[in-house]
Amino acid sequence: MAVFRRQQSMCRLILLIAISAMTLAPAAQARDDDRPYGTPPEFEGQLASLAAINIRNAELEIVIDGLDEPWAIEFLDSEEALITERRGRLLRVAVSLTDESSLSEITGLPEIATMHQQTGLLDLALHPEFEENRLIYFSYAEPDPDTGRYFRTQVARARLEANRLHDVRVLLPDGEYGWSPSNFGGALWFDRHGRLLISMGDRSEDVLSQRGERLEGKILRLHDDGSVPPDNPFIDDPKIDDRILALGVRNVQGMMRDPEGSEIYMTDHGPLGGDEINVLKAGANYGWPRITYGLAYSTAPMGEGTHAEGLIQPIFYYLPSEAISPLLVYRGRMFPEWNGDLLIGALKGQHVSRLDLDGGRIRSEYPLLDEIGSRIRDLKTAADGAVWILTQDGDLLRLSRTEPLAPAKRTPNGERVYQLVCAGCHDTGAADAPRLDEACRWRRLAQRPVESLYRNTLNGIGNMPERGLCYSCSEEHLFRAVDYMLEAAEECETP
Repeated sequence: MAVFRRQQSMCRLILLIAISAMTLAPAAQARDDDRPYGTPPEFEGQLASLAAINIRNAELEIVIDGLDEPWAIEFLDSEEALITERRGRLLRVAVSLTDESSLSEITGLPEIATMHQQTGLLDLALHPEFEENRLIYFSYAEPDPDTGRYFRTQVARARLEANRLHDVRVLLPDGEYGWSPSNFGGALWFDRHGRLLISMGDRSEDVLSQRGERLEGKILRLHDDGSVPPDNPFIDDPKIDDRILALGVRNVQGMMRDPEGSEIYMTDHGPLGGDEINVLKAGANYGWPRITYGLAYSTAPMGEGTHAEGLIQPIFYYLPSEAISPLLVYRGRMFPEWNGDLLIGALKGQHVSRLDLDGGRIRSEYPLLDEIGSRIRDLKTAADGAVWILTQDGDLLRLSRTEPLAPAKRTPNGERVYQLVCAGCHDTGAADAPRLDEACRWRRLAQRPVESLYRNTLNGIGNMPERGLCYSCSEEHLFRAVDYMLEAAEECETP
């Protein structure tokens, strides 16, 4: 009896060592190749950047192509959207996935400077009560009326009727014109109280970001008609324009409020390094150009370093710069693992940067969708949770999730299961298990209905424990191992 128990213990030990060395995958996850159990499949046409973070059932489709340097997209409803093109066109597009997409140009825009790469028609926002009042807001580079060679960031409001704008009204009539054709900012968003937020770039004159009487390098907050809210933070400061909500930014091109909260996040282009993600706060000074994580384009140090008293730190910064632009706080049912995270579009980086946001802190950053291979101009979440992506090359893309992948199927390799699970006893004869070289014993077993052998394997019989102690094996694995043993036993020679 003691010998039997030692044999049984040794059999179990061999089996446990085999199982611990390799966890058997369920039969439904097996493949028709020689990939070992537990090894994930190759991407096989999936989006590799998403498959690498275990999203293997996503697809990216082109909804519209051939746009001319698009900048921003805003959904009117589930069927239509507006798209701005930098060269000065405002388009209404049908984005239904059941019909062929079509587009039409909307007329009535004011004069827009478009001769340089960063000048042009920029961001879009819909009034919170758009369905009732049909008001839209757009930012653009406005040329000076005398020469057309100087520019300022302008924001206008208009009423959209069919394919024409009516009652166009500029909201910043007294801004200063500057020589630089860059750093216009222009991001637009409405806060939870229906007030319009506007980012104003520093226009490549960084010192203006700290000057309170100038709008450059600031975030503005206005009522929907352009008037000043009485609770703006600098309303009683004679040295700072009443319209300013925050100062010390460089070129904010992405801004969004969390749909399930009050936090407003924004992206800010750094110089040579130091792109920033910030949380917008009333009265805050974000430090540009006094503090920065980047260098001047000459590679010379800038300002006072990265920290200074009273100046706000970003919640995340990029080194080197990726030229981050659009920002999306993801809230949707299609990608629940991204819920509450930030998706940041990179121009130079040509991908979408996912920031894992947890309790106001960034836990990790991972680049996604480098398969697109284009500068990412805008990101929006549709009602169904799909992510729509606008590229500077002129494509409107939809990132969605298909039905869960159907697992690849095959009949498990009985010999492989035998070697991992069964050989410890059936090669040695431990606990009186029939060895493969005991062919006559196997012939007698083979005379029974195979279903009874399967049942005995699952339930255990005699000295054989239930499932051969392999509780991680599927029934299909065990049945194929039995088939292999019946076939592999040598021919029984009887006198």
